[in-house]
Amino acid sequence: MELSRKRRMRDWSEFQNVRENGQSTAGRFLVIAAHADSTLDSRKFGLITSKKAARKAVTRNLLRRRFREIIRKWGDHLPDKHRFVTIARFRAAQATFQELEADWIKTAKRLNIWIEES
Repeated sequence: MELSRKRRMRDWSEFQNVRENGQSTAGRFLVIAAHADSTLDSRKFGLITSKKAARKAVTRNLLRRRFREIIRKWGDHLPDKHRFVTIARFRAAQATFQELEADWIKTAKRLNIWIEES
């Protein structure tokens, strides 16, 4: 799945809408929030990596690249017409890519947004 510009959330109001009106579940390294929006054509994704997750910008950027790759790889297993926000937790900086990927999938399944057949 391509993570093009139209599939990314840019406005803070979109993030707030997902966090306030959607549902969320925390994993060991991340939190996923999801909100259904019938006005969308497809899925939209947003990433939050704060200084609480990693003090150095280099590490925050690495986390963003890893999350984008996970979304590119597994994003088709999520329902259409939804907004999704992935938030890095403080342990995420020490996690490997495989650990982040496994936690992202596990958290999405716990949130009941995972679709097996895609």
